[in-house]
Amino acid sequence: MTKDLKWMLSSDQQIPYQDDRALKLWFDVMAWFKPDVVDYLGDTSDQFCFARFQEGTTTEFLKTLPSETKVEEFLTYIQGEEKDTADFYAKTREMRPRAEIFSALGNHDIRVWNYAEKKLPDIIKDITPESLWGLDNLGIDYIYYEDKPKHRYGDIFVHHGIAANAEAGASVKNDIDKLGVSLIRGHSHRMGTYYRTYELKNETLRGYEIGHMCKVDSDGFKYTQIHNWQQGFAVGLISGDKVHIQMVEITPDYECWVAGKKFKA
Repeated sequence: MTKDLKWMLSSDQQIPYQDDRALKLWFDVMAWFKPDVVDYLGDTSDQFCFARFQEGTTTEFLKTLPSETKVEEFLTYIQGEEKDTADFYAKTREMRPRAEIFSALGNHDIRVWNYAEKKLPDIIKDITPESLWGLDNLGIDYIYYEDKPKHRYGDIFVHHGIAANAEAGASVKNDIDKLGVSLIRGHSHRMGTYYRTYELKNETLRGYEIGHMCKVDSDGFKYTQIHNWQQGFAVGLISGDKVHIQMVEITPDYECWVAGKKFKA
């Protein structure tokens, strides 16, 4: 008989604009819950210096480097930018050495490839999830943002998310209506659920937007004054072909409840 599996999922850490207290809650829960499966659903890294919005400014990647920087040194500087994200993945593997870990890269995670395509074509072949974060060495499987959603367990697929709507739950609704599958996703920084039942097919599609883990008052999020965002993550129980999902809200004073247990950071 196949044993039940415990699952944890989070999204949008946006390192280096992560909320350290929220991440402490995440890892405290991980230490207690002991998940067999961990999914990161995109924008683990923010990569603001590679964003098109920064081109021509003093914070654009190439403008931050010493003037004598050689082409063969660019990758080393990029890896320096991504070290905190690499450390985050490594900490997850250290805490759960036998767990299945999966990453659905988000639109921010791939900014470096888009940037390199235009400005660093000589090294783009050397920029990989392994060279940036060591994912292959850590045994972490992944998909790119442009890939289709990945089937995980039971009826559930995962992806960073395609639609971006202003109301919680609306983004995952639009993705489900387009894709026709049950989906867990991030991207919107909002928490919400959506269900759609097809009675004649005896089928219910379900969707979960699982919030964010970033610090909204950091420099990376000054592009909007009001953040209709919710911090949180999700846990699940995989039992055969059935998957049960619990949304975990992080309160403004950094509390959350998982399976009846209170955590505080």
